[in-house]
Amino acid sequence: MKRVSYKPLCERFHIPRPTLIEWQKQPISDEKNWRAKHIEYLREQIDAENETKRELREKAILPEELFLICVYLFLTCTKSVPKKQEFKKNLKEFLLYPKKSVEFQHEFAKRIWKEGEDVNNGYLNSILLADSLSVFQYYVLMRAALDFNLRLFNNEHLNCDEGLKGKTWQELYMYDKEFSLKNITNFFKNMGILS
Repeated sequence: MKRVSYKPLCERFHIPRPTLIEWQKQPISDEKNWRAKHIEYLREQIDAENETKRELREKAILPEELFLICVYLFLTCTKSVPKKQEFKKNLKEFLLYPKKSVEFQHEFAKRIWKEGEDVNNGYLNSILLADSLSVFQYYVLMRAALDFNLRLFNNEHLNCDEGLKGKTWQELYMYDKEFSLKNITNFFKNMGILS
């Protein structure tokens, strides 16, 4: 049996290495060894995701587009990949809905809900990006955005209830810091989606 690295499987699917080694013990040709076949499927999944990330890098996605996508997913408490048409419809409502309370005077809110043509450009760029993606490209990009947000969902000082309504200025400052273009760029570069 050839030596294979379990590290990508452990990191991507959070399967303990001893479990993978145990699964791989029987030959893949054994009809009853569904575990080894599952490992092969997961390896193919990783290969497909890596190829898709290369395709996404070629699309020259802007960090500002990723900012809007990540913020939308976080502030709507989205924790699984939404269907593309549902995402586009809800993103439109999220970005074009008029905001009037004091929270929306904060710099973080102004980065999301821009004035005049900028709001339309931000919205249109994000929608055009979603439209330009194949189903699997869309899934890989959204999965990465959800992974970016996962660390924020696990932060007890940051919650996503009702978007920005009722947030303190300290919370808004933390959002602004966490969703900085630098953080987004670094994360998506490490994921292999941005060049």
